[in-house]
Amino acid sequence: MTNEDEDVLAATAGSRPLPDMAIAHEVGELIGHLLGDGRSVIDPATTIWTAEAAEELRARIGDNPMVGADQGQWEKLDHQLQDAPREVVLLAAELVFLREHPLLSAKPETRRAHVDRVLAHLDPPVPIPEPMSTWLARPSGTAGLEPGTWYNGALWRHVIWAATFVRHWSGLTPAEREKARDDPWELQRVMLASGDDRSDMRNVLQFLAWPDVFEPISSASMKKKIRDVLADRIGGPNGTDPAAIDRDLLAIRAALAREVEGPFHFWSPGVNELWDSSPSEPESHDGSSVVEEPRPRHYWLYSPGPQASEWDEFSSDGIMAIGWDELDDLATYPSREAIRQALDPAGTGGSMRNDVLAIWQFQNEIAAGDIVFAKRGRREIVGRGEVTSDAQHEPARASYRHVRSVTWTQTGSWEHPGDAATKTLTDITTYHDYVERLERLVTGDDEPSLLETPTPPPAYDKAAFLNEVFMSEERYERLRALLARKKNVILAGPPGVGKTFAAKRLAYSIMGAKDPARVQMVQFHQSYSYEDFMMGYRPTESGAFTLAEGPFYRFCDAARADDDDRQYFFIIDEINRGNMSRIFGELLMLIEADKRGQDLRLLYKNETFSVPANVHIIGMMNTADRSLAVLDYALRRRFGFFEMSPGFDSAGFGRWQQEAGSPTLDRLVEAVVELNAAIAADPALGQGFAVGHSFLSRPMGSDAEDAWLCSVVEDELIPLLDEYWFDEPTKAEEWAGRLRAAVA
Repeated sequence: MTNEDEDVLAATAGSRPLPDMAIAHEVGELIGHLLGDGRSVIDPATTIWTAEAAEELRARIGDNPMVGADQGQWEKLDHQLQDAPREVVLLAAELVFLREHPLLSAKPETRRAHVDRVLAHLDPPVPIPEPMSTWLARPSGTAGLEPGTWYNGALWRHVIWAATFVRHWSGLTPAEREKARDDPWELQRVMLASGDDRSDMRNVLQFLAWPDVFEPISSASMKKKIRDVLADRIGGPNGTDPAAIDRDLLAIRAALAREVEGPFHFWSPGVNELWDSSPSEPESHDGSSVVEEPRPRHYWLYSPGPQASEWDEFSSDGIMAIGWDELDDLATYPSREAIRQALDPAGTGGSMRNDVLAIWQFQNEIAAGDIVFAKRGRREIVGRGEVTSDAQHEPARASYRHVRSVTWTQTGSWEHPGDAATKTLTDITTYHDYVERLERLVTGDDEPSLLETPTPPPAYDKAAFLNEVFMSEERYERLRALLARKKNVILAGPPGVGKTFAAKRLAYSIMGAKDPARVQMVQFHQSYSYEDFMMGYRPTESGAFTLAEGPFYRFCDAARADDDDRQYFFIIDEINRGNMSRIFGELLMLIEADKRGQDLRLLYKNETFSVPANVHIIGMMNTADRSLAVLDYALRRRFGFFEMSPGFDSAGFGRWQQEAGSPTLDRLVEAVVELNAAIAADPALGQGFAVGHSFLSRPMGSDAEDAWLCSVVEDELIPLLDEYWFDEPTKAEEWAGRLRAAVA
């Protein structure tokens, strides 16, 4: 290392959390064998870090990938290691150990079970020796890193990359290996030169080998994000290659060490806020932050004991509580099944569905700000309140030990409309008419607002939109300007381009916040009518008819009552599935941009109505649905049309694809891009039938990446092609073969 490097290391001394340093230092012996004499830590008499063992391990996995969803990645590894030589099994076991050793959330029993599983291929099996057994016993959550979303399901890719590196390392001259052992940047250069990069596994090994130089961060995109935001502290970024980013992070740590007292990592309070404006937000599929949808207020019907026997106490003490006192603190039950088993220790097999649901919802689903209606039996409401706390377990109480604080805003006696549910706790949020009747009954409010969120909505802007939606900044600005000018737009495009996803986020970006109270969505269909959309007569339980207001009428009322500069967005999915004239009626004139605010007498009501200027309409139209007629020209004139196209070439999709580090995904993307070119060139189809990027946007929380891609091809894309080219089966089969080859 240079003198400058040593100065930076000196400046960062003492800034790294000791537990993170400890987990790297304790495996120094294993890293030393990997880069040195090649001996195994599990069986020191065997040399495992050799080109021959590495190549056989690579070939067993890389040349036999076993793509498919019928088996998990560990079952596949079992098959690939069958009858493997001793040194290959030991090599696989130690690579599995290195891969999982620095993971913060991994349970010790899980990490140990994975190593034991590999060692079981030896005959006889070899027990895990000390000190590795002690290393594996480290409790979860005490040290290490949280990997990106692709990491857990990438076992075989990690082993292939590591084996390829070992093979490359073995081919270096003794002088080259010595230089790399002494210099972290030379070691990184050798890793990058060993073959196709797998950045998450490389970042883990870099950290374990040089914990005082490299950050415990597996995600390359996360490293870049932190570096880019904090680069001004070191005079700007010095490049985009891995070495430049890691050097910049080291220099940034040195700069922060002069400001931050004591050890820190980049997620420490006081440091996190410097680069992440929303530290509590989850990661998206591209490793960047996603602003969570705010939870809307929920409404609950609740019985304070049989026939409200506990109501006097609960209302005076400002609480709600449930029984089932034989249960411990409800927070200790991780699932509904755990609650059911605790309620049925004898294993009688009873479902106890309502009891289990009430207990689970009381603990996990009610939230501060929710509204609770207390009832007595089925015919009487005795109170209304707002929840103000999380659930608490109070074992000192004689009974009803599971408690939440509630501000009871109304107490009294009101006749319940009809028969109330008999359950202890019922979520009635989705029954809007019912909730409105209860609110009017108890509060006297003629027009209760049910859409409000109990907490301020999180901020959302153009940058957040471009981070989540695979669209260029130029096209976003064009779409936003079109909506501002026309007031109404239709997002038209083939399946899978993210029309619905983009519509809500476009609304949020214009509002500046993720506020669901100002966004409403409906879906048109062939039977949808003006009476469903605007207003019409509906039958009542008594057999009579009553005039009921539809969602658009009420939405416009809410927008009209708000400030003019607060924008509202009404989103219509499948807009071309409905009969436009039948649904919109006189609204066809009122929704025009230059007719906003003008009054027109309604069909069913002796009053005039206007569409407020702060209401925008966003429709979605699938251009690949042959069963739908084109929109009539009267409606086309009132809407701006924005073509949504696949975003494979967008910066956002490119970032996510790079973070995934999946050659299978890369091949499939390339095949789909070529497929889209063929679809666009087909005179019977055209660009409106292209395959959208959403088909290949991996769902959150899914680990079986290749199995998932295989399923996308077999269960979604190939059936779609069969429909597109139903009269050209040879062409459909040709492209099906090319897609299958991409994931093989």
